[in-house]
Amino acid sequence: MKKLTLLVLSAAFGLSSAAGFAATNASAPAAASAPKAKAAKIHHAKKGVKKVEASAQKAQAADASAPAKKAVKKHHAKKHAAKKVDASAQKAQAADASAPAKKAVKKHHAKKHAAKKVDASAQKAQAADASAQKAQAADASAPAKKAAKKHHAKKHAAKKVEASAQKAQAADASAPAKKHAAKKHHAKKHAAKKVEASAQKAQAADASAPAKKHAAKKHHAKKHAAKKAAPASAAN
Repeated sequence: MKKLTLLVLSAAFGLSSAAGFAATNASAPAAASAPKAKAAKIHHAKKGVKKVEASAQKAQAADASAPAKKAVKKHHAKKHAAKKVDASAQKAQAADASAPAKKAVKKHHAKKHAAKKVDASAQKAQAADASAQKAQAADASAPAKKAAKKHHAKKHAAKKVEASAQKAQAADASAPAKKHAAKKHHAKKHAAKKVEASAQKAQAADASAPAKKHAAKKHHAKKHAAKKAAPASAAN
């Protein structure tokens, strides 16, 4: 209500100031229309007062409803806080209720994991024992294997020596036959070459025979003519 009163007084003061200012600055020709202008100003001022009153009423209503709204907000905040507290309490109760079960599960898992580790260790120990036994067996059989390898090597070397001896004997046995065959082949080849050379000589002789015969005849005729001419020249 105090706010409304202050707003009305402020509006009235503003209107009176505006009217006084307008009256002071009015000119002579405007004096005739002063009543109408004054009436319009008063009407406008009343309209402004009504607006101010309406605003003041709205403000008063807002002030009146403010505590109620504040109370509603406060109640809503309390309700929301209570819900949050209730939810937190339920979560805490659920956590407390499930804690033993979770602990039991963890304990069971730890036992299971430990059992697996023990089992794996036992398997590793068994594998190590098996490897040790294999190593011992290998060590025990090593001399026998070495002896067997040595015997096999000796046997293989003996077979190689025997095979080489047989090859040498076969070579010695076949040497005379090979030598005789080689000589016979060489003689045949040499005889063939001789026959071929003789044939070539014969062919050459046959080719030169007419010329030799003609030359001999001509030489003999000359000789005979010379002999005949010699007694005749002696007689003269």
